Amino acid sequence: MPPPLTHTQTPAWSRPNRLVRFGLFTTCCLALLALSNPAHAQETESYDLRPQWEVGQTARYEVWSSRTQHATVSLAGQSRTTDLVMSSEGEITWTVDQVKADGSSVCTMTMDWLSLDYTPEDGKTLKNDSRKGSGDIEPYHALLKAMTGVPIKVSVGPDGTVTKVQGVKAISSKIKPDLKDMVPDDLDFIETATDLATLVAAPQAIEVGKKWKTDLKWTWSDSPFEGYMHHDTSFTLTGIEDVAGIPIAVVDSRSKLKLELDRSDLPEGMPPFDVKLVKGELLSQVMFDLTRREAVGRNAVQTTTIDVTIRMPNATISRRVEETLQGQSLRVEEE
Repeated sequence: MPPPLTHTQTPAWSRPNRLVRFGLFTTCCLALLALSNPAHAQETESYDLRPQWEVGQTARYEVWSSRTQHATVSLAGQSRTTDLVMSSEGEITWTVDQVKADGSSVCTMTMDWLSLDYTPEDGKTLKNDSRKGSGDIEPYHALLKAMTGVPIKVSVGPDGTVTKVQGVKAISSKIKPDLKDMVPDDLDFIETATDLATLVAAPQAIEVGKKWKTDLKWTWSDSPFEGYMHHDTSFTLTGIEDVAGIPIAVVDSRSKLKLELDRSDLPEGMPPFDVKLVKGELLSQVMFDLTRREAVGRNAVQTTTIDVTIRMPNATISRRVEETLQGQSLRVEEE
């Protein structure tokens, strides 16, 4: 059986970056930029990267994500490796409902459809799609069905930071009681919204080549362990491009990761253990429409290596998990 569905397995609604196929999206973007003309902006010209939306403004995004994991477990001088791949696709609609005087806004994020494929050790892919009546892993399929069509209200600050979501309880009401623990937390949906239409903590005025920084915290789990992954993130406005007459800001980011373990809800009688993030980094690029003040597309790659050591009375179990998360989003329709 596959592992429990966690936020790290569902980037389409919770991950960086998250998302159209990586190669296709990157190739198209590079081709557009190669054919486009520079915006001829002065180096000293500054740009406002915050949202300045109109009520009713709507964008629909194709999303794609992939998680690959290579795990090695060692015990008494012997080791065993396992590999798994999980990928998700879908479409998400983002609509601006309210714009306040201070520049903050309230938007609606709706998952129009979602799919999740799981490929375990035997290489046989198990498919689950919310548009179909059943799936190969019924709990996963039930969750996808419950999440689609539910309007999630998203509060966005004047600088593009997502501050709150509402409506997650409606998802829980659509799923069987014994599956409610699978429903992502509010923080997971905040993460999904953060990686969709906005730039985080965007400055009111910034020049090409300049940076800004922010700290983010998202949920993390690797059963039975849970906690948070902190992102110390630095953004750089690397350039302004003219793509088909639309001014596009290209923003690159790099995040240093730090793992915070939550020890409050571990199984009773858990033996002594250590969980260590050996290395972790997230690289991302966002193409931001300066006319509509929303993301055209983004791609992100996160790599982590985590060591877990459990000291049993007569032996020590060691587990190293090397994981790569790739995600992309592409605006495919706007009004």
